[in-house]
Amino acid sequence: MPGFTETFRPDDRDGAERTVATLKQLGVRRLRVPVGDDAPADGWCGWLLPRLAAEFDLLPALALGEPDAVGGIGKLLAALPALEWVEIAAAPGRSPAIAEAAATIRRDGRKVVLSGLGPAALELLARQGGLDDIDAVGIGAFPGTGDTSWPGWEAVVGEYAQAVAATGRAPALWITGTGFSTWRHDERGQIRAFLAATEAPADRVYWSSLQDLAPDEASAQGFHADERDYALGVLRADGSPKLLGRLLERGGIAAVRSVDRLGRPGSPRPATGSTGKPVVITGGAGFIGTNLADRLVREGHRVIVYDNLSRPGVEQNIDWLKSTHGSAVSFELADIRDPHVLREAVAQAGKMFHFAAQVAVTTSLVDPITDFEINARGTVNLLEAMRAQAEPPPLVFTSTNKVYGKLADLELRLEAERYAPADPEIRARGIDESRPLDFYSPYGASKGSADQYVLDYSRTYDLPTVVFRMSCIYGPHQFGTEDQGWVAHFLIRALDGEPITLYGDGCQVRDILFVEDLVDAFLAAQEHMPAIRGQAFNIGGGPANATSLVELLERIGSASGRHPDISFGPWRPGDQLYYVSDTAKFAAATGWRARVGIAEGIARLSGWLTENRIAGAEAPVLRRAAS
Repeated sequence: MPGFTETFRPDDRDGAERTVATLKQLGVRRLRVPVGDDAPADGWCGWLLPRLAAEFDLLPALALGEPDAVGGIGKLLAALPALEWVEIAAAPGRSPAIAEAAATIRRDGRKVVLSGLGPAALELLARQGGLDDIDAVGIGAFPGTGDTSWPGWEAVVGEYAQAVAATGRAPALWITGTGFSTWRHDERGQIRAFLAATEAPADRVYWSSLQDLAPDEASAQGFHADERDYALGVLRADGSPKLLGRLLERGGIAAVRSVDRLGRPGSPRPATGSTGKPVVITGGAGFIGTNLADRLVREGHRVIVYDNLSRPGVEQNIDWLKSTHGSAVSFELADIRDPHVLREAVAQAGKMFHFAAQVAVTTSLVDPITDFEINARGTVNLLEAMRAQAEPPPLVFTSTNKVYGKLADLELRLEAERYAPADPEIRARGIDESRPLDFYSPYGASKGSADQYVLDYSRTYDLPTVVFRMSCIYGPHQFGTEDQGWVAHFLIRALDGEPITLYGDGCQVRDILFVEDLVDAFLAAQEHMPAIRGQAFNIGGGPANATSLVELLERIGSASGRHPDISFGPWRPGDQLYYVSDTAKFAAATGWRARVGIAEGIARLSGWLTENRIAGAEAPVLRRAAS
């Protein structure tokens, strides 16, 4: 495990303690801390550096930016009697200050790391005798962040080794500054840069950094307005983990390597009789994508799963798909917001299914910008990649019933434990596609925008596209949470004997569709694409599979023998009291219908969860409290 480089402020004890806790949670043992020219200040030596030294193998990095910066070194050394190493970060042309600082540190029995100089400057310093008191040389490089000609760590470290070889001494070579900016949402690149750094031919490595900077925080620290500088963390600015942070917290480097291997070529085990171009599924590591990919491979297709693994637990789905189907399933660890990787995937596609999305209304209310970038902009990225192809692959896009808004004008009656429409036609058939669109919540707006873009690109650019406005889907490989995948969430909580919170009165009604029936609908849509392109269809279980939340909990309790305790919270914005899909339009066009009833579906999902669920499937999210 490499060390981490992290900045601290001596006037922020609470923030320092939060950072310490998060670093320990990630398994960090070595910590490099730039302390600047104010190192002798009471805050640094009085409490902060001793506190950090008590928890980590500490490397303070002193910037020799002022002529008198050497003066505070003695005070720093006195405050840290057990400190083994001190880094001096110097600029070219500061040879006297470097020599003075290094000699001071060495006289106190400590070791010196010199960083900030390139190979040529090191050679010059060596000829002047400036490396006599240097025990290690620090190397800084940030591959992939503004550097398009990265030669690799072996070449970079080799150049430094050659530069110091003529000194007659052999200082160790450390990587004291490296990292990878995810400013283009390339979390795959960050993982691979992290692993490459850990495998570099260097004696130590320090990774930068723990957490992204918010723009206002970056300005306060003197960064210019370049978003690459803001996105170097393994956590985002709000404290939520990127994929690298989540994997490090879960299982350290072994977990990072395991996920990276999923995206690398494996031993060939092609699907029997596979022909033609592969099917590309964005968001394909989710439970819907996993079920679709499994069916496609079993029917002789090759599949590319395109997913950023942002949902905790879905890497288990990729692992299962690849272990089951071998190289018939390829995995592209990438984000829908990365148009470059996405374009490469679309160029390979024979058919496409677009599931990648931010899926929770609650999350969209907290962060509507990210919700928009993923759901709306990400979909346009995909459509543009399709439009660039000489023969665009046919696309099925999963929209949502939320495009119809709250349905506040529906006249409803409370009958026992469910709401029911007063209109007998709606009661019998559900909501059809003639319903006016009425986007509600940022999630409804972003998915609704994507919905309309997919339809319009068919009309304007003649792309073969179909939109499914989906109701509630459930089935195997679903890691349900309170915000999304609520049928599986209810079952998981019941199986674990945990309480459940319902928002509203629990009498709101949805039609639920077993994922096997949804996969049938996907395949039917592709089969009938020439006739149905450019159209939207409501897809769900229909009136025969409609249930209120409390009715479903009663079913789950009876099936599992465990009736969970229920509490009630306030209604959530845009929550529909009643939504049931009228699927007649799609049935007439394709002959499709739902076949799995609620009782059978719940029993099958319950059996799968009991047999396959890994403890903690509702994985805790690593968070650092916002300062």
